Amino acid sequence: MPDVSVAVCTYNRASLLPRALDSLLAQEVNSHQFEIVVVDNNSIDGTHDAVAHYQAQRSDVQYVVEPQLGIAHARNRALREATGEYIAFLDDDAWAEPTWIENLLKPVRTLQPAPACVVGSVLLEWEGGRPNWFPKRYEALLCAYDMGPSPRFLDENGYLLTTNVLFHRQTLLDLGGFRPYLGRKGKRPLGGEDNDVYQRLIGTGHTIYYQPQARVHHGVPKERQTRRYLIRRVFWDGASQPLMALSQLSDRNEQYRPGHEAYMDLRRCGRFSFDVIRNAMLGRFSKAQEAFLQLVQRLGRLRTHVVLGMGQARYD
Repeated sequence: MPDVSVAVCTYNRASLLPRALDSLLAQEVNSHQFEIVVVDNNSIDGTHDAVAHYQAQRSDVQYVVEPQLGIAHARNRALREATGEYIAFLDDDAWAEPTWIENLLKPVRTLQPAPACVVGSVLLEWEGGRPNWFPKRYEALLCAYDMGPSPRFLDENGYLLTTNVLFHRQTLLDLGGFRPYLGRKGKRPLGGEDNDVYQRLIGTGHTIYYQPQARVHHGVPKERQTRRYLIRRVFWDGASQPLMALSQLSDRNEQYRPGHEAYMDLRRCGRFSFDVIRNAMLGRFSKAQEAFLQLVQRLGRLRTHVVLGMGQARYD
């Protein structure tokens, strides 16, 4: 039985997947065996053939198809298929440094009690160089993750990205895994399934450790460096927020009031609209851009409040 299962969930990324898998085969693992579990979320490209190439090289590369669309479904399938005590997740468009697994495992080997979750840093690799106009604060939407240079335990104010994370597998299973009404489904970039897990771990008394030396790199292709892409991504980030709040309220047996929440966000939309116009008229275009993005995010929230208010509280 391997100590660690590394899960790569993928959907129509046959051209990018080999870079992630190559980085896993290059891991400098000293004392811990690991397996690779590729979960194909019903791709229609050449994903199967891409993985078969690696299966010919290593007997511990698993390939499974999860037909139910959604990243949460794919990750839950990985949890069920994995056999390691720990499970690490790596995005299909990311690649790990050679010491990634060893650095993720270091806290669970040396700290007592061992943390239930270890998160690592994610460095963005911009195709053609980073555009000057892109706001630094929105790089997290492209999977950038940096909580500082020092390892430490995180508190309830933190968050995690499943781009680079290690879980004690049974702990995550006992928690119920990832909630399937959160997270990306096909081309609809909802999110929040990872932060929901973070809050449930913290809320049930488990510890989460930040290990900056466990580094992965995440590509940012040209098509994700446009204002149009950023606007769409910010909108769906806003659309995800009420769903995460709904999960937390449900865990506390508290009531969600979509009408009240929609009213509050509508008021904020008015404020941000005024800020866009004022800053643009004064020539403060960077501030106008920031106000516009906040307006877009609130419109995303409003969209979900309306959907929830109509009784469609689940998307699966």
